[in-house]
Amino acid sequence: MNLSPPRLHIAMLGPIATEDVRPLLRKPGTTLPRGYAGAPLMAVLITELLARGHRVSAITLSSELPLVDRASVSAEGDNFTMHWCPMRPRAWPPNRSPQGWRLGRIVDLYAFERRQLRHAIDAAAPDLVHAHWLYEFSAAALASQRPHVLTSHDSPVRVARLQRGLRFAGYRWLRVWMARQVLRRARLVSAVSPLLAADLQAMARLPIEVVANPLAPAVWLQRRHAEPGRARVLMVGHGFSALKNSRLGMRAFELLAKTKPEAQLVLVGDGFGPGEDAQAWWGARGGNVRFVGAWPHDAVLALMAECDVLLHPSLEESFGVVVAEALAIGLPVVAGRRSGAVPWLAGGAATLVDVNDEQALATALAACLTQPPAPDAAARVEQGRAAMRERFTVARIVDGYEALYRRALSLPQH
Repeated sequence: MNLSPPRLHIAMLGPIATEDVRPLLRKPGTTLPRGYAGAPLMAVLITELLARGHRVSAITLSSELPLVDRASVSAEGDNFTMHWCPMRPRAWPPNRSPQGWRLGRIVDLYAFERRQLRHAIDAAAPDLVHAHWLYEFSAAALASQRPHVLTSHDSPVRVARLQRGLRFAGYRWLRVWMARQVLRRARLVSAVSPLLAADLQAMARLPIEVVANPLAPAVWLQRRHAEPGRARVLMVGHGFSALKNSRLGMRAFELLAKTKPEAQLVLVGDGFGPGEDAQAWWGARGGNVRFVGAWPHDAVLALMAECDVLLHPSLEESFGVVVAEALAIGLPVVAGRRSGAVPWLAGGAATLVDVNDEQALATALAACLTQPPAPDAAARVEQGRAAMRERFTVARIVDGYEALYRRALSLPQH
């Protein structure tokens, strides 16, 4: 199903961390903006598209650039250009700029950021725009009036309903409004799971396609290394938030540690480093907890192979890449039986419980750490590895996107 010929020039918009794409640049040692962390899958997709002969102009936002129009920065690779556009650091309070003060970025619904992204799209002049998440990136893609594919990675309404506090809930409900406007205008939208597609369909004017997230090729290079007597529990998250249910997950580990004192909890991701939110909240509670913080994606995958169970207490997942990576590596998983797309993703390969019940989580963790393992444990691990390889390789996912690109280019333009 490859697009050859013709080769396309694709503008790929979304959160892209510079470290994830640095190997694709001709001068990787150059000082560059940090980009927008949290979505390693973007670099996975870009790398595969380049391998298939397409030209890619990747466009993202970065909060340390000066807040002036057309202050974007770019760097080149083989058939690849990376563009960083300025983003206001603060969502609600005003932001200082060389031209005076600018509103918080959510107050005007990311108007400044959308304009910068649109400038970068126009400068790149691609054949097609593929934007990820249905907010500022997709709005800029629509404003470019070019053929487009918009991919949703979260359920705006589900996420908003799970927020606590006026500040966070208000931000998310404004994002719901942004997504609604995008869906009413979009001509070709995909979602990363059937559940997410069903959630979004009421807001969309056309049917929503399903193309899942890819797993990085580096995942298949890892295999869990079991070590008798070790009881290492891993949690990987992006932000210490109510949505990810991190506090309750940590309390579940505290219960586990009372009966299994050799257990260790390893926390990876933004907000989980030394002195960050998770450690501040944990305080003097008992148990062996290692606060790692944000690590490069490849390092996180290697760490997974040295752990004994993934604890994923998230209340809502529209896909669940961390769960899929753990299953692909052969790491047992404890996650939510009502946590969005997790049951669809994991099937019978994970232990699914009520993630609002810390005792249920602690009990499930203890079962996964039983020595010797339960008779069916090895079979479940192999079931998970085989299912992930069959469903979520990058080649399979990009085949699906290329089919959508052909459809987007065939639609009458207006």
